[in-house]
Amino acid sequence: MEIINKLKRLFWIINVWFFSRATLLFIGWAANLRIPGGRPSQPWPMAKASIIFTMWDRYDSQWYLAISKYGYNLPYDSHYSPQAFFPLYPMCIALVHKLTRIPYVVAGVIISNIFFLVALFFLYELVENRFDEEIARLTIIFTFLFPTSFFFSAIYTESLFLLGTVLAFWAAYQDKWWVAGIGGAIAVLTRNLGITLLLPLAWIAVEKHGRKAWKNLFPLLLIPMAFSLWAIYLWHSTGDPLRFIHSESGWGRFLSPPWVGIITAIKKILTPIPSVKFPSGTYISAWSIQFSHVYSTIDVAAAILGIILPLVGKKYGQPWPWVIFALIGVLIPMSAPTLYSMTPLASMTRYILVLFPLMITLAQIAQKHPSLEIALFVSLPLIQGLFFILFTTWNWIA
Repeated sequence: MEIINKLKRLFWIINVWFFSRATLLFIGWAANLRIPGGRPSQPWPMAKASIIFTMWDRYDSQWYLAISKYGYNLPYDSHYSPQAFFPLYPMCIALVHKLTRIPYVVAGVIISNIFFLVALFFLYELVENRFDEEIARLTIIFTFLFPTSFFFSAIYTESLFLLGTVLAFWAAYQDKWWVAGIGGAIAVLTRNLGITLLLPLAWIAVEKHGRKAWKNLFPLLLIPMAFSLWAIYLWHSTGDPLRFIHSESGWGRFLSPPWVGIITAIKKILTPIPSVKFPSGTYISAWSIQFSHVYSTIDVAAAILGIILPLVGKKYGQPWPWVIFALIGVLIPMSAPTLYSMTPLASMTRYILVLFPLMITLAQIAQKHPSLEIALFVSLPLIQGLFFILFTTWNWIA
C-alpha cells in the first residue's frame, strides 16, 4: 500500500511538472520567435539543437556546458575564472553525454529535470511527515510557481543542489545518516552553500539522539571531505585551494557585511536616473542602466522575503534546523554583493529559490489565508512568465 501511495505522489508531481514545463516551452518558443533578444553573455559557439533545448542554455549555462566538454582548461579567452563553478553538475552532463552520445545541451536539460523531479519527491515526503498532505502539495505547487522556478529546468545547478539538500534533510529525519552525508556531499560539490548543511544536520542529530548523536555525526563528515577534495583539486591545478572564492571578484563580488549590499541597493533605487529617449523601432536590452531601479527593487524584495519567510515559517511550526538553513542561505549571498553592478544583490531571486523552507512557508500562509492563496496563484506564474521571457531572450534576470 505504501508503494502505491508513493507512486501516486510521483505521478501527481510528474503531472504538475509536465503542465508547468509545457507552458514554459510555449512561452519560450514564442519569445524566441518574436523578440529580437540580447547577445550571449560569452562570445563562444552556441550549442546546436532544437529550440526546446537551446532556450534553456543561457548565461551560466554556457560555462557549465564548456566545463562539461573541456574540463576547467577552457579553450576560450575570458577574464572570468571557470573555477567559480563547482564540478559535480558539469561532470553529470559529461557522463550522460559519454554514455548516450546525445549533445551536451540536451543532456543538461534532461538531467536538470530528472534531478528536479527526484528532489520534489523527497520534498513532498519531508513536508508530509512534518505537517500534512495539503501543506506538502502546496509546497510542491509553490516550488513550481515561484518566479524563478524555470531555473530548475535550465542548465543550472539549482535542481541538483535542491536534490542534495532535500535528500540530506529527509534522510536525517529517517535516521539514514549515510544517505544524509551523501546528500550533503552532493550539495557541497554543487555549490559552496552546501558546506552550511553541517550545522542544521548536526542540530537534527542532537535533537533526536542527545549525547549519543556523535554516532550519527560521523557520516556527515562526507560533507567536509567532499569539500576538501574540491579544494585539493584546485590547489593542485591552480595553486589556490580557495580559487572558487577568489574567482568571484571577476564577477564583481567582494566580501562585505550582509547589510552593505541591501543599503547600496536601496540607495541605487532612490537615486534618479537621467531620462533617456529610446529610438523608435530599436531593440533595447533590459540589462541597461535605465532599468537598474527595477533590477535592484526585485533583488531587494527577494532578500527581504528571504529573511522574513523563514521567521514566519518558525511561527507556523517549522523546526529550527530548517529556519537556520534558510537564513544562512540568504545571508551568505548578501555578504558577497555586486556593489558596482546595476543591482548590488544580483541573482538574489535565484539564490533563494533553492531554500525549500521558503516554499513551505508560502504553503502555510496560503493554507491559513485563502484569499492570499488566490492572489499568489495568479501573480506568481505571471511574474515567472515575464522572468522567463527575459531569461530566454538573453535579457538578464538572475
